[in-house]
Amino acid sequence: MLKDTRLALASLCIYRGILDDLVMSHFIKLLDTLIDESTSNLARINCYHEFAFTLAGSGHSYQEHLLYLISHDSNPFSRKAELNEYTVLNSSLLEATRSDLTLMQKIYKFDWHKVPQKLATSGAGCLVEQDGIYFADSELEPLTQVLGEYHNWSAEIERLAVHYRTYGSGLASRYRALRWDKRQGEIIGINSPDSVLLKDLVGYQSQKNQLCNNTEQFLQGYPANNVLLYGSRGTGKSTMVKALLNEYYNMGLRMVEIACEDLGSLPDIISTLRQHALKFVIFIDDLSFEDYETQYKGLKAVMEGSLESRPANVLLYATSNRRHLVREFHSERSGVDDEIHTNDTMQEKLSLADRFGLTITFPSPTQQAYLEIVEAIASQRQLKIDPELLRRQALQWERAHHGPSGRTARQFVDSITGRKE
Repeated sequence: MLKDTRLALASLCIYRGILDDLVMSHFIKLLDTLIDESTSNLARINCYHEFAFTLAGSGHSYQEHLLYLISHDSNPFSRKAELNEYTVLNSSLLEATRSDLTLMQKIYKFDWHKVPQKLATSGAGCLVEQDGIYFADSELEPLTQVLGEYHNWSAEIERLAVHYRTYGSGLASRYRALRWDKRQGEIIGINSPDSVLLKDLVGYQSQKNQLCNNTEQFLQGYPANNVLLYGSRGTGKSTMVKALLNEYYNMGLRMVEIACEDLGSLPDIISTLRQHALKFVIFIDDLSFEDYETQYKGLKAVMEGSLESRPANVLLYATSNRRHLVREFHSERSGVDDEIHTNDTMQEKLSLADRFGLTITFPSPTQQAYLEIVEAIASQRQLKIDPELLRRQALQWERAHHGPSGRTARQFVDSITGRKE
């Protein structure tokens, strides 16, 4: 049984990437120590507990973890299945995948009861045995319906292809929120994205409707616009974009955040996202440029103007406190400077904002709107405070701090949350 499982792991081809997983590498090391008759009992016990410790850190049981790896693996089959219908997939690729599925089912059914008793009585056995503790993972539910306990996995290859077509593969299937890591030069996942919901946002209903309508068009496969959310600081522009992810994640929306100074990496990011079937919003927060900065030219080319077309599964959503994004001077409009073609320079700067097909404006809230936001947030948190006192203190806070805005309202409610009545 030990040698058969080890041989199955060594024989993987399409899903060979799962061998690089930390849990699986410890599992392989454990098998090797158990198979090798010359290995000391101390080394075997140590390998077993290293494996159990790593598995416990994953939050899964052994079988759940293997399903998790299969569900999110990026390999030739999962990538092709994500982008294409099953009927057009290469027959050789399908045959190799069927073979791997047979091998992984054997690995999945590894019988921990047959591990030498002296190791299984250590107390960590409950983490790995099939009848031990299982960690609930709702993300695995769709896959368990395909690769169930009693199914012939190789016969379920078409259903597995549909799984990848629906949920994606690789990082895009593991994370709803991602970001560009300049140091690593790649897209990485965000483990704890903001959990804000659209229903929690008070006011700006017209802006919310415009943004949602554009996003829904995009998700339904219709043409949609890049969006610039422009307005005063603290009006909820960034929060509204982040809330879209929690609203539309189940419809296939993913979000990739990129810093303004990393815009030179946009072509690489878009090239990577082009290889997926899921829909991506590239989110650029606080987009603006000083007059001497030239990154905006590259951004213009990516949005419109480059020979390479923007893929249909990618949109850009940006927030800014500047309507035209690039800093301007009165001298540019008056022509009082040393440049002969001043108007050309000004038009080049203004044309960046024009690349966003939809501009949504967020004006500063009126005092009444500010108070309504305060009252809504206080109600959401179930604060018990006299309404008149709440309004009076909210106005005092607003005058002493940053003026009326959604951010000011939240900061005020934060300051009184937890106070005694």
